Amino acid sequence: MSIFATKKVTYKLQKTMAIHFTLQKNNIKSNSAYGKYYAHTVKQGELTMSDIERQIQERCTVTRADVRAVLTALEDVVAHGLKDGMVVNLNELGKFYLSIRSESVDTPEDFHVRKHVKEVVCKYTPAGHRQPMSGGSIKRSFTSGCTLVQDTPPTPPGQPGKRIRRGGKL
Repeated sequence: MSIFATKKVTYKLQKTMAIHFTLQKNNIKSNSAYGKYYAHTVKQGELTMSDIERQIQERCTVTRADVRAVLTALEDVVAHGLKDGMVVNLNELGKFYLSIRSESVDTPEDFHVRKHVKEVVCKYTPAGHRQPMSGGSIKRSFTSGCTLVQDTPPTPPGQPGKRIRRGGKL
């Protein structure tokens, strides 16, 4: 046996990564698409901070404690940058920025922050690369190559829909 021991790491890879969806009927009478069906994603669970820490630890030489420390510091730095009005660019992860939702007014003099600003929201734009061969469209790293799987057939009119347990498979 060699004096240089190597640690064998086994990665648990899914054979098929897919976005699951069902078809739902639009029941909003005031909507122009009333009565039509649209795709609605079915979540397959939640990836928690502990899951992320464990998976990162398995892929490199840092411990879960190190990962948690870095992610906690990242959260603080991102929040500080956003509150300073900056766009936070995390390269392959994408960009975060703050935006304001407000009511419109007729003149600038009519605008009052406390009255017309409804909320400050955090927006996210996933990273992407322009594809010159496809007419200049942007290929998003998080969404390109997704496989779509329909979990249930559409419900026939007049029949109650099949209940789907949130966060799981049928």
